[in-house]
Amino acid sequence: MDNRNIKEHLDELLRASRLEEAERFMLSTLKEARDQEDVPVQLFILSELAGFYRDCGRFEESVKSAEICREYFDREGINEGEDFISMELNLANAYRAAGRHKDAHRVYDEVYPVIRPFSEKYCPAYYNNLALLYEDEGDLRSAADAFRSAIGCLSRSDPDYERRLAITRANLSSVQTLLGEDGEENAKLSLEYFRGLSPSDFHYSAALSAMGDVLLSKGDTKKAALFFEAALSEMLLHMGECPFCDTVREKIGLCRRGEQTERVTGLTLSRMYYEMFGKPMLKRNFPDETKYLACGLCGEGSECFGFDDRQSEDHDFGPSFCIFVSDNAPEGLQERLEKAYSLLPPVFMGKRHTESPNTSGRRGVMTVSDFYRRVLGCIPETAEDFQSVPDDRLAAAVNGEIYFDYCGEFSAIRRRIIHRPLADRLAKLAAELEMMSKCGEYNLPRITARGDRAAALVCRAQFLLACARAYHLCENKLAPYEKWIFESLRRLSPEFARSLEENALLSDDHGKVIELVKDRILSSGLLKEREPLAVMAERLTERARQVNTADKIASLEWQLFDKVQNRGGRADCQDDPYTFFHMRRSQYYSYDTELLESIYRDFRTAAESGRNVITEKYGYMMESTFPEEFREIQGSLPEVDDEKKKLAEAIIPIQVGMMEDFAKEEPDTALRARPIHTWEDSPAQTSYETYLRGELYTYSTDTLALYGAFIVRLVREGRNLAREIIEKEKGPLL
Repeated sequence: MDNRNIKEHLDELLRASRLEEAERFMLSTLKEARDQEDVPVQLFILSELAGFYRDCGRFEESVKSAEICREYFDREGINEGEDFISMELNLANAYRAAGRHKDAHRVYDEVYPVIRPFSEKYCPAYYNNLALLYEDEGDLRSAADAFRSAIGCLSRSDPDYERRLAITRANLSSVQTLLGEDGEENAKLSLEYFRGLSPSDFHYSAALSAMGDVLLSKGDTKKAALFFEAALSEMLLHMGECPFCDTVREKIGLCRRGEQTERVTGLTLSRMYYEMFGKPMLKRNFPDETKYLACGLCGEGSECFGFDDRQSEDHDFGPSFCIFVSDNAPEGLQERLEKAYSLLPPVFMGKRHTESPNTSGRRGVMTVSDFYRRVLGCIPETAEDFQSVPDDRLAAAVNGEIYFDYCGEFSAIRRRIIHRPLADRLAKLAAELEMMSKCGEYNLPRITARGDRAAALVCRAQFLLACARAYHLCENKLAPYEKWIFESLRRLSPEFARSLEENALLSDDHGKVIELVKDRILSSGLLKEREPLAVMAERLTERARQVNTADKIASLEWQLFDKVQNRGGRADCQDDPYTFFHMRRSQYYSYDTELLESIYRDFRTAAESGRNVITEKYGYMMESTFPEEFREIQGSLPEVDDEKKKLAEAIIPIQVGMMEDFAKEEPDTALRARPIHTWEDSPAQTSYETYLRGELYTYSTDTLALYGAFIVRLVREGRNLAREIIEKEKGPLL
């Protein structure tokens, strides 16, 4: 048996806070050593047991183990040397912790002369432990002097110098506070050493408690309670339940005496736990890897929505948070983070994180893609992707709070979900209106007339859910799952929620609720006319198709626009996607669906053949703005045949006339826009007419025919396309 190997395994168990396993290991090793009459191993294990039992508050067992060691030294007549010194200090500390102060003083007096030849190594521990004895006896001045002596004895050449200094500073700070002195500096310096260590040091709890004492003495009870709570977490981690825990709990109670106890929500608990333990751990152990990380609390669970209550604490609740690792992170980073996370205290603020079989994996370390795929089933990109994911899943992906995101990947997807495609919102609202119509206007009255109460309950529930989801969609909010959807609705619109409960839950007359939903749709601008639910659903479905096609065109157009090579280098507008998409959508959202689908086909056909129609569009414009350069590139542009020119030149005067009419009605707005006519072109400015001509020339003949029919229809309806596009540019797109 080898003490070095035994110590390494024991240290590993204690670092992982596997206390019961550590005790079993020591006892079994002690028995084996006795059977083999291996005295060095017996003495080593007994010494370790004495310290272990002392730290866990099992004082009589600690004294017994230390006294057995002393008996061996007495029997062998050994009264000097380093092994003897270690045994004596261990015994004295055991007596001190057990309250046997006279015995402790006797042993300290015995060992002091023996220490002198080894003063540099053992004097700091001697004075530190003697100071604890003075403190237990209430002799605070002697305790403070002894702690200072311990600090004075420390040697900077000692590999454990910083740790020993931090331990003693924490102890000195506590005594200073009791003496009415300011111990904050020592507490801070001690915390600087211990904070963030992974695994955490056994003595971290003393440093946290010392800072709690300092803050309590200054009247900052709220902050003091937080440090005491953290100290208790560390104690439970390293010692388990023991008398020291009760002492800290008394201090927590003292801090909160007279205060009205408010329940700590899951989001608040998570943030506090992260700030106290998670953030220091990441800062200290992964300073160069945080650029691959995001951190926060979101996903499934009532607490992530902020809807948790005491009943919610039975599962998936407690001190925890999520670390999201970039999919491009270095190999092995996730495994190292998982180990560090597993070493954090499992208990904080009196709560322990609990999981059930169906909630595992929701907290802790995970990759960005794993999180989104678990919650959503996919990482949505297109409107079709979004429509395949229910809104309650999307809501779970973007709820909660993100503490930081240095990698950017997590928040980029999160933003994409929050600002999901308008087409998805329109299509889902159409589906909810269809359900409202089906259940509230048709099925429920018929079922009620038949007297089928069970079927009526089901139908009413479907209607209520459809109403709640529809209202969320009108507000452009993601509705959570059924359990919390009405709580979300109450916070979103108390008035509508109350009306829904009064007029739908308590009666069979759903007309008022339906009209309120229609009001909200009209006020949101998603539709302009009040019609029967089924008709409004059809119009929203068509609008979704129109918007989706327009968005796909704009996305393709941006990809091509980004690649355009300009005469003077890259243009500023090529680095401004927000303005680009807003302007292009303002135009395309004004077109009808059939025309948009034809334009989309043109873009796809051109792209498949390797053409950049945006480059071609600007090339056609140069015939007026840069005629000489145009002649140089003309041969590289697709030829515009006579039929296409004829169609385009029939359309252009009508649209120019619309712009002229708009300019007369709103001259100030027109002055800020492009010049209207080709004759106003210059190298610095391209007119509305020239820009339109260049765009129309890129369309196929079929698309131009549809475009011409669309313009003619607008004229017959008295609509001005220029006005509609500019109004969208200035305000809502719909």
